Amino acid sequence: MLPIVYLNGQYVPKEEAALNVADLAILRGFGIFDYFRYTQGRPRFIEDHLDRFLRSAKLLSLDMPADREALREAVHQLIQRNGGGDGGIRFVLTGGYAPDGYTPTRPNLVGMADPFQGPPPEQYETGIRVILHRYERELPEVKTINYLEGIRIQPMIRQRGAQYALYVDREENIRESDRSNFLIVRDGKLVTPTDNILHGITRLHLIKLAAELDIPVEERTVSVAEFMNAEEAIICSSVKGAMPITYADDIAIGDGKPGPITRKLMQAWPEYAARHEG
Repeated sequence: MLPIVYLNGQYVPKEEAALNVADLAILRGFGIFDYFRYTQGRPRFIEDHLDRFLRSAKLLSLDMPADREALREAVHQLIQRNGGGDGGIRFVLTGGYAPDGYTPTRPNLVGMADPFQGPPPEQYETGIRVILHRYERELPEVKTINYLEGIRIQPMIRQRGAQYALYVDREENIRESDRSNFLIVRDGKLVTPTDNILHGITRLHLIKLAAELDIPVEERTVSVAEFMNAEEAIICSSVKGAMPITYADDIAIGDGKPGPITRKLMQAWPEYAARHEG
């Protein structure tokens, strides 16, 4: 974390930024967050991330203590006060201090800037391995702070030689990863789930980028069987951008190498993202 933190409208050194232990984020894990990158002091896709942050608050009936303009100003102040450059902004909105340990009160709003360190470059060249894991997130459309399952299974993912997990629902469909969305390529077309997922901002813009590149896109359910027989697969997030999935449960996706559509998207992504910073 970088030195200056935003806390309920004030900018304070991170050593002085503190929440009371009665906060529902601590007692019950009740709260939301959003995260996005900035490069050369310019935030990326800021309006889309603010849209999602505000929508998540509304879906959990949390009263946002700052309006959109104030949130936008906090982003720019955090970047400036922490020296600009490249990094990431994380907003957290908590359930507030609950006298009964259960009922939300006035939320606490925290903003933090972090240095950015992307995935190892070789993962874009060779692709990553995933495991398929049976799990359905509660309220998937809300970006909550509850990452219990994703953190709990980290040792299992590493033990199986993978980097990430894709969540499989009871109907044998793949929804998303713990911190990422995914897409596959079938017959030259990008296919990505749209129901019961967190609608990622990178996913949104990869779809827009695909349109610019004349790559057709279909948003619909993706079954495990279809995923395992895909020509290509991609995992995507604010941290990763577009990254190839080349193995799932030790079975090759396509020929086990990043495919041509994946490479086309990866190559075009930096310039596209740069056009949406500011």
